[in-house]
Amino acid sequence: MDKPTKLTFSEEATFTYIQGVVLIPLITIISIFVLVLVTTDATLAELTLSFIGTSGLIFVIVGIYGSVVLGHRLFEKRAINCMFSGEIWERWQFSSSDWQHQVESVCNLISPRDEGWEAYTGAIYSSIIGLILAIILIIITFFAVDDPEIKIALYIAAGFVFLLIAGIGLFQPLAAKYRANRYRRKTLKFPEPRVWFGQDGVYHEALGYTSLKELHRVTDQTKSRNAIQFTLVVSSDTYDDLVKIRFPVPPGCEERAGILVRRYRQERSLA
Repeated sequence: MDKPTKLTFSEEATFTYIQGVVLIPLITIISIFVLVLVTTDATLAELTLSFIGTSGLIFVIVGIYGSVVLGHRLFEKRAINCMFSGEIWERWQFSSSDWQHQVESVCNLISPRDEGWEAYTGAIYSSIIGLILAIILIIITFFAVDDPEIKIALYIAAGFVFLLIAGIGLFQPLAAKYRANRYRRKTLKFPEPRVWFGQDGVYHEALGYTSLKELHRVTDQTKSRNAIQFTLVVSSDTYDDLVKIRFPVPPGCEERAGILVRRYRQERSLA
């Protein structure tokens, strides 16, 4: 199992993140301008210049995020090359059926299939909350506002509040389903992915590179979860956090996984 010819990068190093960075602010800006156009006397021509100027900020944001993503990619590419230029401690490969099972297990955690309508419980609750807030705003407007134009604007705002809050609840299960499908498409591009373990990192052919520079602990879970788990230290300005990353072990590789865990503990001086 030689080094792969085409590298896979982590989510932080892929430009798919920029899609959300562009779409979410753009939809927000369009919604605001449509609301202003409907509720005020401003003309489309008057708002066009402001819309263009405001939208221009999106390109600045995209440039910043693009630079961050590019930095992640260059770092990962260099780390992967360094890993393969050194000693590979262990490597294994999944069969297509085993990998299919692993992928479906992860997808079910992201967006459970057996929830049915229960997945939309949040949307029902948020709709109720949105309706209550909208009714309160309508009542206040009806009794406390005399200007007809302001009343119309506040009634429209009440409807907008209801749709926004209800949409947030509806968006969550839809977003989970989208993430699960995206994960499935990405990982199943490799029907029998290979995994390489080095001293300072792990490269998974379907999932990309995981740095072990800040490795805190490694645990053999082959008897309970049929996996090995790495606990990494993630540092921030205020405190250090521990992140657990689990790598499944293919059937028949349990003994090799135990040897690998012991080697990490010995050579990285881990407890």
